[in-house]
Amino acid sequence: MNSSKPIIVMIVLGVIIIATLSYIPYSLTLFPRMGLSSTPAVSTLPVSAENVPAPLTPPPPPFDAASWYISRAAEPEKHGALIETFDGRRVLTSHNADTGFNPASLLKLATSLVALRRLGANHRFETRVYTNGVTDASGALRGKIYVVGSDPLFGDVAASMIARELRARGVTKITDGIAVSPEFCFNYSDSPEESAKRLARVMRLSQKEQQVEVASTPPSGNPLFVLRSYPLREVLLYMNAHSNNFVADRLGAKVGGPEGVRRFLIEELKLPAEQVRIEWVSGRQRNEMTPRGILAVIRALYSEAERHGLKLEDIMPVVGRDYGTLRGRLAETPLHGAALAKTGTMTADVDGGTASLAGVVYTKDSGFVVFAICDQGSQIGENRQLEDQLLTEVITAHDIPVPISLVTPRQLLPQLSFQISDK
Repeated sequence: MNSSKPIIVMIVLGVIIIATLSYIPYSLTLFPRMGLSSTPAVSTLPVSAENVPAPLTPPPPPFDAASWYISRAAEPEKHGALIETFDGRRVLTSHNADTGFNPASLLKLATSLVALRRLGANHRFETRVYTNGVTDASGALRGKIYVVGSDPLFGDVAASMIARELRARGVTKITDGIAVSPEFCFNYSDSPEESAKRLARVMRLSQKEQQVEVASTPPSGNPLFVLRSYPLREVLLYMNAHSNNFVADRLGAKVGGPEGVRRFLIEELKLPAEQVRIEWVSGRQRNEMTPRGILAVIRALYSEAERHGLKLEDIMPVVGRDYGTLRGRLAETPLHGAALAKTGTMTADVDGGTASLAGVVYTKDSGFVVFAICDQGSQIGENRQLEDQLLTEVITAHDIPVPISLVTPRQLLPQLSFQISDK
């Protein structure tokens, strides 16, 4: 027997074993590269928002307003709408959101915002009463009464309170008549002369009804008392509920007029200057804003009201429940009593006519949803119906409206809000 044969076999086996052991590390790196590993690869990058590629364009809103208008034989280019959650993170529908429309009386929301910022929620208009005469034993005031003020809501109630206060001070008759300041107004009259006549008729203290005048200079007589109007928060609620143009224009005049309101929107809210045009702060005539700009005003108005300890419903009417232009809107819909809004209407002789609606809807899961809808054209009634239908469909497809916890209809401008004092 050849004794060297077992040695040769052992050597060959050793070489094979060494070669096999040498190949194992290589195979461990080869199989994953070939896709043959039975163990899935695990990424070493942490999962976070920064690692997720952002989409090239934001996803479209779930509700296609353009197609919605087309399906109702309406021209999409004449309509604009933006409805989104209050925080702006979810857009429910958007159509011509950056196109300028005549907002009509929606501008009263901007006027409310600036007035609240500049004057404060508890601001009161003062009407001061003076006399240059004395009262004799018979109760006749031998002289004249001067009434000085610019309260835009001065009317029968305020005049009766002045007359009552004069009688309480012993005055039963005024011998030389009544004078008013040039800015004085009565029952929404721009004429101080006519306002003075109306004041005299209600007070019933002047010997001659027409014995009135407008005093161009401040009176030199003795001050008697001061009548302070409703607080601004009540004035704003009344103005927005009834869309009163006279009150809005008088109020706007105290905070800079059309240019002052426009400058506020551009400088404070950072709205593009080319997207804001204001001729009248009440919304009359030719004005321009975008649905997106209107939502910026509503959000700012909410924050400003909160800063004064108010809720938005303290200065805006409840849809379908408060007296005013919204009394009959959204009836028999889930939004009845669940929204605060402002209407806007312009007849066909200005910009071809327009109807608009903007405000907030209270919802179960999303909280506040803000909306602005602008519809251009002379078909005012039809456009109002489109606004109600669009808003209802978008909101109910997204969430459940929640009625506002508020006793309505509310008494607007309660008489007890007036104040009288010597100073």
